[in-house]
Amino acid sequence: FGAGAGPTGPPQRITKRNKDGPVDAPPGDFQTFGAVMVTPKNFYRLMSTGQAGLLFPGGVREVFHGKGEEYELFWPEKADFVRVAARFNATIVPISAVGSADSANILLGPEEMLNLPFGLGDRLKKSSESTISARFDRSNSDERFVPPLVVPTVPARHYFVFGKPFDTSTVDHDDRTACTTMYGEVKSELRRGLDDVLVAREKDPFKDFARRIAVERISGKPAPTFGIEELNN
Repeated sequence: FGAGAGPTGPPQRITKRNKDGPVDAPPGDFQTFGAVMVTPKNFYRLMSTGQAGLLFPGGVREVFHGKGEEYELFWPEKADFVRVAARFNATIVPISAVGSADSANILLGPEEMLNLPFGLGDRLKKSSESTISARFDRSNSDERFVPPLVVPTVPARHYFVFGKPFDTSTVDHDDRTACTTMYGEVKSELRRGLDDVLVAREKDPFKDFARRIAVERISGKPAPTFGIEELNN
């Protein structure tokens, strides 16, 4: 998740560790844009100080998905982020994003990468295990930080849909059943947004990269897309 840079996170992103403990990675784009290390404590701090957070429940499993897994959700069973949000009466807004998975062709999925010969797969496995897991209740080996081997294609048009907001002030953060129910509703709303966009974009007259860029160059304006009513069909 991302939020305003400040006391909520470490001065630098801690991503690797060695025999002496965590080591700091040099500052990069993530820190520049206000990202903090994904930990329960940092998320709690963000919510307790009234900051906005951009959280990816599916984590690295969704980012480094395999072949045929485009736009699938791999959320954990625990509803912890809803409980923390409810603790501080935060509003949860699901965001469905489509486009990135269509901008590259996967040649080898993460599991296939780990099976590469000549020790390459073993090196990837060791590198993954040295990356600190974002989930406190899971070991580093449980989350594979192994990207697929991809070939970039013509950039696809990106679509973002903000779903129905969820007011957590009506939920008792100590009521695990209620939090689990809202967790499922948030996930379903995000899933609905993805499915709606995947269908609606077929009616985008400027979905094609070349046509869209040509129109934008000539007009100097962003090319229009499908009508908002298409999301409800």
